Amino acid sequence: MDRPEALAFDMYGTLVDPIRIWQQLEIYLGDSALRAAEIWRAKQLEYTFRLTAMQHYEDFEWVTRRSLDYALASLGYDLADEQRRTLVGAYDDLEPFAGVHESLHQLRSKAPTMAVLSNGSPRMLQAVARSARLGDVFDILISVDEVRTYKPSPLVYQHAAHRLGRPIAEVRLISSNPFDVIGAAAAGMQVVWLDRSAGLFDPLGPRPDLMVTSLAELAERL
Repeated sequence: MDRPEALAFDMYGTLVDPIRIWQQLEIYLGDSALRAAEIWRAKQLEYTFRLTAMQHYEDFEWVTRRSLDYALASLGYDLADEQRRTLVGAYDDLEPFAGVHESLHQLRSKAPTMAVLSNGSPRMLQAVARSARLGDVFDILISVDEVRTYKPSPLVYQHAAHRLGRPIAEVRLISSNPFDVIGAAAAGMQVVWLDRSAGLFDPLGPRPDLMVTSLAELAERL
């Protein structure tokens, strides 16, 4: 390849930790907080898949609110509207994983272009990038809202390559979500699986050639 790849990073689960929102949930749910956070995240992803299959679009804030409603109902909780708004608002302040800032700056020195490619709405991405102090690292924040469909639709990855002004094969997606890695690879992107928890890679697609356990490892290997 004649020039370095552009790097596109998933946001939720890759740069910031959506499960750590259990600390806010604990205020209302006590010992059920961690389980609620896990259900919330799982249902959030499920809703994006279902909306995409139905060829219907609601933005990620809508999805996040509805998936919280499901998590609460599944555990037998009925919070007031103001409490639910507070919890959804906590998505604007998700904490970055340890070492993210340092590793991104190392990668910044090696990559001509760095972007976020996320299911998050534009407003959500701007807010979480600002609160997590990630905004100065990235050239662009790309939201699926621009094509009104969710990952892993190939339209998302094709659109990102277009926004970056690159052939899709010159863009590398870095994601901790196997479905995202598989979707990007199927669309023609280069990929990295960031395996933060020694997890199972989804057998729906082949394991990528490049797998790392941290962004610091990625900075060493690229």
